[in-house]
Amino acid sequence: GKHHYKASIIDGFHAACAELRWSHVVCGAVDMVDDKAYAQRYIDPKTAPAHIVVRGGEPVAIQKRHLERLMAKPGDKETILWHLRDLLTSDPSPNALDISLEVGGAEAFARALRSYRVVIAGAVDRDDEESRDAFRAAAQRLVFSGEVPMKVEPPSSSSAKKGKGALHAQKDIGFVLALGSKALAGSNLTKGAAAAFVGGKRQTEEVQLGTKKPSEAAMLEVLRSVARPVLQAGAAPAVGEGGGKKRKRKGKGATKEL
Repeated sequence: GKHHYKASIIDGFHAACAELRWSHVVCGAVDMVDDKAYAQRYIDPKTAPAHIVVRGGEPVAIQKRHLERLMAKPGDKETILWHLRDLLTSDPSPNALDISLEVGGAEAFARALRSYRVVIAGAVDRDDEESRDAFRAAAQRLVFSGEVPMKVEPPSSSSAKKGKGALHAQKDIGFVLALGSKALAGSNLTKGAAAAFVGGKRQTEEVQLGTKKPSEAAMLEVLRSVARPVLQAGAAPAVGEGGGKKRKRKGKGATKEL
């Protein structure tokens, strides 16, 4: 019924936002009772619950094919994630909106190192949830503050024509977290440490991540100390030279539930 439909949309929104926790996308909710006047700037309140996408302070127009797929599977997390990736970026890869990624296994880690010109990499145990979250939160903060340039290219007609070829295009910079000892085989990185890689080869001395349950602030300092030398050496584009302008905490894209 109608109640189930609305509940599905709301649940799907929260599930997609959980998946995007450490990404370029920031989620927020608008209360239709207390903030109705604000909501009316963007939608007809009668259509709530719904979500809109805002980029650079302006709503992004939804396309008919997006609306059709979203309506066909109300609240489906994977459909919502596809919709956001297709609407916000020219990169067709599944992790296009992610600032950092986690990998397990030596081949996956090696492939990640090849996917970027510069990689800020760390290694922790798979079951060390605190360190995993701290690493990804610190990486996100470095990008949102503009200290590490990472740009989400918007869709364009030329990028759409590239199709699957764009999946294999090497990106400028990324944060990669290797999980477990097996992922580090032949990588020149030890568990519990972080280092910068350029062209798949380690370029900086290892910096210890510290004991388990590190704070985000402590992890931030570790990643900043690893990233700074390679950025200063010009291994990655400077802000304003392909890295985009400094970002506010809200990031480049944001979804809001209405």
